[in-house]
Formats: sequence, structure tokens, C-alpha cells
Amino acid sequence: WWDNVVWSDDGRNNAEAETYTIVFLDAGIVTTLNDNDQQNLKDLFKAVILNNGEEAGRLMVERARYERCSQSEGGIESFSRGIGEIVAEFHDRRKQGLTLGVVRIGALLARVLELCRLHGVEIDPAMANIVMSTLVLEGLGRALEPDLNLFDIALPFVLGRGKV
Repeated sequence: WWDNVVWSDDGRNNAEAETYTIVFLDAGIVTTLNDNDQQNLKDLFKAVILNNGEEAGRLMVERARYERCSQSEGGIESFSRGIGEIVAEFHDRRKQGLTLGVVRIGALLARVLELCRLHGVEIDPAMANIVMSTLVLEGLGRALEPDLNLFDIALPFVLGRGKV
């Protein structure tokens, strides 16, 4: 039972217990985007950041390798409207401050993926990796810096003025 137990006593009678946070980082997710995928991602993020969710939805359908929502009447509009609602919710939360402590990107992305599944809009494998990376980084970022403002960090990159 006492295996791997560490006990330390500095001779003082400490009434307070120290607490620590351990953050695990898995840096094993790597995605390389070709020029076309990079442009698609920038266009999509730009539409999201500019609160044009329905445009983001249309871009997702237009640039998908496979989609079936165009085969049903009003399918593209329905999908785009759904994406628009998610983006609007994202921007509503932004009013509280677009920080990792307020905005739950993972929950929003899960709703996007569910819409894609329901409407038959295929997510490119490179984009799926970006979603997974985002989920990992969201958790890490929330643990390390919950007050980090995502909008301030992302805007220069989306508008093409940021350097990686």
C-alpha cells in the first residue's frame, strides 16, 4: 500500500495543504494543410469571426468532397441556418469576453459535427484533425490561461497579418 507514496516533513506543523494542478500535453497531433485546404480554413474562420454563420455553412457544403444536403429541397439552407445559429451563439458568448473560461469551443464543434452528420456534409480528414487539435488545445488553454481572449489572438491570422 505504501509503494510510490512520498512523505515530506519540514518540521513545521503546516495546517494548510498545498494544491497543484497537473496538465498533460500530448503534442502528437500534427496536420499539414495544402494551399487549397489552408484557404478553405481561412475562409471558414473569417466567416465565423465576422459573424456570418450562414456563409460559413454554405462554404462547408460547397467545399465538401461529398455532401447530400443539396439533394433535398432546402437542405443547404437548413444546414447553413444551423451553422448560423451556432456561430451566433458563439458571438453572443463573446459579449461576456471570448475567453477559454467562457466559450466552450468543444461543445460548439460537437454541434457542428452533428449537423454535418445529419445533413451528410463530409468533413475533410485534415479538417477533422484540426477539430481534434482544437479540442486538445482548448482543454490545455483552459487549464493554463482561462482568461486568454481567443478573438484577439486569432484575428491577425484569419485576416492574413499574423505570422506562424
